Amino acid sequence: MERHHKAAVTIAACTALALTGCGAGDQRPSDLEDCEFEPATCNSGERADGGEITWALDGSWTGWNPTMASDNNAYLSSALTGMWPATGQFDPEGEYVLNEGLFASEPRLTSESPMTVEYTLKDGANWGDGHEVGVDDFIYHWYSISADDDRCAGCTPASADRGSAVESITGSGRTVTVTYDDTYSSAEWQYAEVLSFPAHIAEDQGFDWKNDPRDMADSQTWFSENAPIGWSAGPYTVTDAEAGQYVVYEPNPDWAGETEVTLDKLIFQVMEGLDAIVTEMRQGTIDGASPVSVDVDTITRLEDTDDVDYRVAAGPSWEHIDLNTRGDLLSDPVLRSAVLIAIDVEDIISRTASLVQFDAERRLNHLFRNDSPNFTDHLSATGQGSGDIELAAGILEDAGYTWDDGGRLLTPDGEEVALDYRYTESKSIRKTTAQLAQANLTDLGIDVTLDPIADADLGSVLFGGEFDIVNFGWSTDPTFVDGASQYWDSESSSNFGGLDDPELDAVLDELGDTLDRARAAELANQAVEMAVDDAYVLPIVDSPVAIMVSDRLVNVRDNWASQQRAMYNVAEWGVSES
Repeated sequence: MERHHKAAVTIAACTALALTGCGAGDQRPSDLEDCEFEPATCNSGERADGGEITWALDGSWTGWNPTMASDNNAYLSSALTGMWPATGQFDPEGEYVLNEGLFASEPRLTSESPMTVEYTLKDGANWGDGHEVGVDDFIYHWYSISADDDRCAGCTPASADRGSAVESITGSGRTVTVTYDDTYSSAEWQYAEVLSFPAHIAEDQGFDWKNDPRDMADSQTWFSENAPIGWSAGPYTVTDAEAGQYVVYEPNPDWAGETEVTLDKLIFQVMEGLDAIVTEMRQGTIDGASPVSVDVDTITRLEDTDDVDYRVAAGPSWEHIDLNTRGDLLSDPVLRSAVLIAIDVEDIISRTASLVQFDAERRLNHLFRNDSPNFTDHLSATGQGSGDIELAAGILEDAGYTWDDGGRLLTPDGEEVALDYRYTESKSIRKTTAQLAQANLTDLGIDVTLDPIADADLGSVLFGGEFDIVNFGWSTDPTFVDGASQYWDSESSSNFGGLDDPELDAVLDELGDTLDRARAAELANQAVEMAVDDAYVLPIVDSPVAIMVSDRLVNVRDNWASQQRAMYNVAEWGVSES
């Protein structure tokens, strides 16, 4: 995506983690060193015609449909970035960049009541198979995220807040108009995702998606089970793929974007574990990676590797610990509060940040980074994350909890408090976090069993609520309205721990109904405060991430403001001409 059309809202980049070293420091200059001060243009250069890049992904996915809660994760989002019909995304400077391969101009708000948004498709915007992108594709996406059994029977969208509020979608020529019901507004209407899969392919597979809600749901399953080969709305088209393993791209000759694609082939290859990725980088068998975590061994090995540039900085994800409110034990908010108070976040940060040689700052808001103008600290006053065992024990004792002679915590009914703690097994920082949290809760008398999760199974574990306590990361961008509803709305399929707070739901409804961005930020902070009071999610830190790049590549850089990280601008990637 070329940086031509930009939204009026610019969100300053965050540096929540202080970098102690960039690249190999003074030993070897690195084009990535400029990223601290020129985040959107560092590592720029002229591209040669042709070439092939193999890029490692450090996690996998189980299905191909990111609109479904069970498939939706950052790895799938990255794997599909070469062909996905995104409305746009934020660049490393926090500016919103419209997808010029699809749209001729920025979306236009034509009415505030009911909220009505007009989209103008670019002439030539197509699915890479001879079919133009049109109004049916907008309607298909609407049905897939509506959570309405009259449109998609049994669908479980990752987020249904916007889709459920659409009243109608109409088209005239290359103009598509989306009208919402009278109850819905959004301060972030211009960022809404309006496309996903080609409606004509669903029809070609025999699904009467417009008229049969069951067929609509079955078509969603079909897209989940089948790799997107043979169609594309991006600069590349998929020629071969296996879920959770790899995606092979070649240039899409029908892409309507202006940026010229110079590569002959782009391969995304899953390599679970930092050790495997760094080994392949050192051997020159892959050209780069932007893994979601980093450790000291990675840094040491990269420092000693010729022809590889690297940088470590705060990424788009934030680590957090969630509790399952539907559990027999953790349905009690008193126990949840005690658990979150007992966990010592500062100790976790000091122990894990030392692994990557960083001074890290604790995250104190679920929606806004600590340097955001909208930031408010809602956590410190509650004691959550303080590691204060005495405080945690006190609130439990007041609620009728006791301890047996062996120091084991018992409920007011005399049941032993035993919980499982789950985390992805390939992430060393999460393993350390789990061990430290286990030690904290053991001091409170809680028996905690560590139960790691294979990376590919994270989505199914979360979606199935197969945890008492779980540590994972939300990958975000500078928006916050939809994220709040996705995390906490009682009807959200991504509210994995089953929080059900009617008062919070009401605030989320109001948040989704205002066009005033300042008012939206106030409501978002109110929602954060209520979620904290519910003792549901404990933020830890903005995750430190690394990018490592062969020095033969140009226009490849990291992006904290995008879930796709370095892949946000794959159309511009290339092999250096020099």
